[in-house]
Amino acid sequence: MSVSPWSDTERMVEFLEDKFIYSFKANPSDIASEKIDASSIRNKIRVNLRKTKNSILEIIMKDNHTLGKNPENITRWVRIVREEIINLHG
Repeated sequence: MSVSPWSDTERMVEFLEDKFIYSFKANPSDIASEKIDASSIRNKIRVNLRKTKNSILEIIMKDNHTLGKNPENITRWVRIVREEIINLHG
């Protein structure tokens, strides 16, 4: 189930249970500026991972029309997401 970054996460987790894939669409504006705010991204991902801990989750970054003229933004975003997954799940 495709879930926008502006959805009520708790409600979606409750609705989907562990019967459907929670397809979390991360907010593309987080990587649209020349320099990303890594701590803000990290916090958003961490909160979402905790809320969806018992869900079947995939995280998708899409609808990128710009990377703030810095292609490294997407690479850095992926590293942050991976680090937070490892921190939560070991």
